[in-house]
Amino acid sequence: MKKTIILSIILVAIVANLSAQSYSTNKFKYDYHQYVPEYGDVYNPGISGVCSFIVPGLGQMICGETGRGLAFFGGYIGCAVLFEVGAAKIVSNSWDYGNNGYYTTNSSAGVGTMLVGLGGMAIVSIWSIIDAVHVAKVNNMYIRDLRRTSAIKVEMSPYIEQLSINNQVTTPVGMTMRVKF
Repeated sequence: MKKTIILSIILVAIVANLSAQSYSTNKFKYDYHQYVPEYGDVYNPGISGVCSFIVPGLGQMICGETGRGLAFFGGYIGCAVLFEVGAAKIVSNSWDYGNNGYYTTNSSAGVGTMLVGLGGMAIVSIWSIIDAVHVAKVNNMYIRDLRRTSAIKVEMSPYIEQLSINNQVTTPVGMTMRVKF
């Protein structure tokens, strides 16, 4: 099951990387506070946030920021490992062989490590959700500008005009085409 989840995340990362923008440079050009949703936006900030809630870093990967998403996922996994180490230390040290020959409880060993891991998991998860929403907004603004600047516009309109040549009036009819780059 774990292998399937990891392979799915890597597959999403590869597919999302095909249209990769660079959030690290775009965040200085675009302010996510100025974002207004429009029809045709490629990335949905709400869906990116929900995906990062389910798996930290998945929202960034969906928005084309694979490295950033993998960093959040790795940070979350690192904190989860730290939590597990603390929990294992609590379980293994719960019954120590004391000086008088009897087993005694020592459950405080590992609690700090476990709490640091749990706190780290919560912080990375919340940070990942917020960052995924910001990434989606900034990348949408970047794509909008890209569409505006690289679009080719073709305008066609009917042409009707009266011409006077040697006291004869003619009416040519046709179509005009204007191409803007």
